Amino acid sequence: MAERGRALRHLALGASVILLGSLLQFHQLARDLRFLSDEAYFMTFARRAAVNGDWLLPGALDKPPLSIYLSALSMATIGNTADANGVLHLDPHIGEFAGALPNVMLALLLTTLTMRLAWRVYRDETAGLLAGLLSALSPFMLAFGASAFTDMSLLFFWAAALCFSLSGRWAPAGAFLGLAFWSKQQAIFILPLLFLLLIRGGITRRGWLRFLAPLGLLCGALLLWDAARPEASIFLQAAANNAPAQLLAAPSDWLSRFHTWLDAGAWLLGPPPVTALLLALNGLAVWRGRSRSLPTPAFSAIFVGALSIYSFIHIIFRFNLYDRYLFLGLPILILLVAGCLALLCRRIVRVRPGVIVAALLLLSAVWTLNGEARIGGDRAQFSGIDALAAHLNSKPVATVIYDPWLGWELGYYLGVWQDKRRVHYPTAGALVAGALALDEVSDRYLVAPVDRPLEDWLAALGDAGFETTLDYHSERFIVYRLAPPASP
Repeated sequence: MAERGRALRHLALGASVILLGSLLQFHQLARDLRFLSDEAYFMTFARRAAVNGDWLLPGALDKPPLSIYLSALSMATIGNTADANGVLHLDPHIGEFAGALPNVMLALLLTTLTMRLAWRVYRDETAGLLAGLLSALSPFMLAFGASAFTDMSLLFFWAAALCFSLSGRWAPAGAFLGLAFWSKQQAIFILPLLFLLLIRGGITRRGWLRFLAPLGLLCGALLLWDAARPEASIFLQAAANNAPAQLLAAPSDWLSRFHTWLDAGAWLLGPPPVTALLLALNGLAVWRGRSRSLPTPAFSAIFVGALSIYSFIHIIFRFNLYDRYLFLGLPILILLVAGCLALLCRRIVRVRPGVIVAALLLLSAVWTLNGEARIGGDRAQFSGIDALAAHLNSKPVATVIYDPWLGWELGYYLGVWQDKRRVHYPTAGALVAGALALDEVSDRYLVAPVDRPLEDWLAALGDAGFETTLDYHSERFIVYRLAPPASP
């Protein structure tokens, strides 16, 4: 009876962790904030699939489609509306909600999975609950859960592959790893870790076949999907967008790259002081528990090695150091910290520190929700772009809009059926040459963020005979009306 009561208590605590995570994730989802650049990029493809039926995602795409497909299905299910003629429409704000909703659900599933992983590794209920709290309240989970980035699907599917591999269920492990590759190419970084765990788990020749068969089928299907698209391969596009001219970073840059990586990583478990405290407690548990033996020292060594190698690769090679690239290591770090904190709770001190840790994590979550976390990008960066898009949409059909800077962001908020001609010129000279070559007498418009230096652009247009007048001004965006010069 006592054992049953204990199980029910831990089940209730686990459900409370998931409920807490749900409240936080949906709070983030309900914020009145606009998409960041990459989110608008991905969600433009998702919207085309949901509204236009472009399920092969035509265009200059550099990511696998699974995360985009999940958002597109969400848009088609809860976002699309039809007018009297049966034409589908998707309001940009509803599209924001629908596009990010799958990542919210995956974040909650990931928290559940993280608790299961901690139990699988440590066979300890306290470790499982702490892992759930660390996951649900991580600033990275709160920043990227209710977002439209592709990283959450990658993280969930690779964590599922890790969970099944630790359980000795090789076929599901291979299938979920294949789905991770369908989410993002960075799944390649977790292959060595999974292979090492498979070998340590005593996988047989038949087990390798069961693991590699679904993985190979899914990777082959991804290549076939990529070949079926009319545009260049997503892998070639990714190389063009991200591959540096020199693969190895200069040694003189390694220290600054390490600082950039460390500054972002300091937010993985909470604000930097909380992350530092949790890691210090982790070190204390290792030191005090050395004579008693950690629950799984081999796993700890493998996980620490995996995190170290992953960080080392990003520091010495000239990869982009986006904060979300650290997201891939979050489950491993959570497992390490949760296991050591559980050891601290169980063997070393009489007063359980779990309550203190939970309170710290809750405070750090509030800190993150107040916008203090320096991860995930400036969520207010494109505030008002929807009002800007509405202003431009009020212009006559086929109006020319010169857009040197806003790109995918403005394109998303103009809508899927927008009827303007939006043109990008990278320099003032190119814009003037293109504008003079356009044989039209109607007004055109130049749109820009307010912090862009437009003096040279306006001077070049004025020298070419264009009359420029202020047409729209908000806190973040500005529009000039360009009246073409009179014909000679």
